[in-house]
Amino acid sequence: MALEGTLRDFSLADIFQLIGIQRKTGILTLRSGDETATISFINGLVVAADTDNRKLENRLGHVLVKTHRITQKELDQALEIQKQTLQRLGMVLINKGFIKQEDLRESLKVQTQEIVYRLFRWQDGDYHFQQEPYIDYDQENFSPISAESILMEGIRMLDEWPLIEKVIPNYEVMVTRSAKGKSVQLKIEQNFEAIKDISFNSLLEDVASTARVDPEGQKVSDLTHEQEIILQIIDHPMQVQEIIDQSRLIEFETARALYDLIEQGFVEKMESLLDEPIQFEEPPSVTVPAWIPFVVFATIGVLAMLLQWNPLNKEFSYPQAFYMAPQFEQLDLMEKQKVVSQRLETYFIAQQKVPIRLDDLVSAGFIEESYLKDEHINLFSYRSLEDQMGYELQLAQGFEVSGIPKIERKFVKVIPLENAEEEAPLP
Repeated sequence: MALEGTLRDFSLADIFQLIGIQRKTGILTLRSGDETATISFINGLVVAADTDNRKLENRLGHVLVKTHRITQKELDQALEIQKQTLQRLGMVLINKGFIKQEDLRESLKVQTQEIVYRLFRWQDGDYHFQQEPYIDYDQENFSPISAESILMEGIRMLDEWPLIEKVIPNYEVMVTRSAKGKSVQLKIEQNFEAIKDISFNSLLEDVASTARVDPEGQKVSDLTHEQEIILQIIDHPMQVQEIIDQSRLIEFETARALYDLIEQGFVEKMESLLDEPIQFEEPPSVTVPAWIPFVVFATIGVLAMLLQWNPLNKEFSYPQAFYMAPQFEQLDLMEKQKVVSQRLETYFIAQQKVPIRLDDLVSAGFIEESYLKDEHINLFSYRSLEDQMGYELQLAQGFEVSGIPKIERKFVKVIPLENAEEEAPLP
């Protein structure tokens, strides 16, 4: 069965949920602008990811050089052999003794996750999933990742990226250790740049097991594993992109750890060091009579009561500055209605019919009950069409919120490719 559409109508999270639930095998192709990316699945597990904007094999070589596992000369030599033998770059590096197999496995997993998580941030584009009987991938060096685990991490990433971007707007930002960061004693004793033969997992184990203590027997650092790794890398002023390249973590984990270090005062942005404090001249103090604030607040209270009591409110809207609650309520209900509509489409693709009742979405695990009810009161009125190939969704009666349109959707039955000549799609 072929699945295709736009990411505006059906998000990547919905696609992952569907493929994971149905344990599909095939290739998901996504296109946005000039970039095309592919994700390969076997029984609902991710086994490979690639993009023509940043090829996995080329990116792998770049990271290995940046993290000082191999030299640029060794990479050039391996790429030349790859052109002649058509072997995977990782296998060439292992056969030449430039890296260990464990290094390759770690790097392949990190780069595959990085590509997939970056795709979760796409808000526009087209997708096409083509089922395949078999998918070829590097079984020896890559362990399949469940679609459910990627989905959970992808959703967390979408929630936290806006916070991170407020502090780290781009990867050209220069950062350095603060005085606090320089004084703290880390649990990591190895130097990433000097040690080449120790695996990344060994370094993480060292973080967990070799905690230093001060003379009084107290732990010196309470930072997380990832935060200590990032702080260890920042031994001089660096760009964020350089830290990402050297961290051996996925892009999001590095940015999140760096964000936490900045917020906790262990790392600071260079531009904050260059800015000289501006001295403001304090304005002369003005004494306000005590009766003025009382009169102002009393007037506002009376106006608010009159505006809510006014029987003409249904015909005449009053200024936003006085009462915003109905608009916030309207935005919340519109967002919930959009989510419910998306989950109905996910249910249809999975079941080839819409549910008879909205509660069926909850029992099938497609949505949480809080999207449908408010203290056990139904928020929406729902009706499935007789053939269960469409639905009508609108705000339930009793909610005095205007401007929320009724959603009507009629689906066309999806026909498996092998039966395409025997059946015709519904009009």
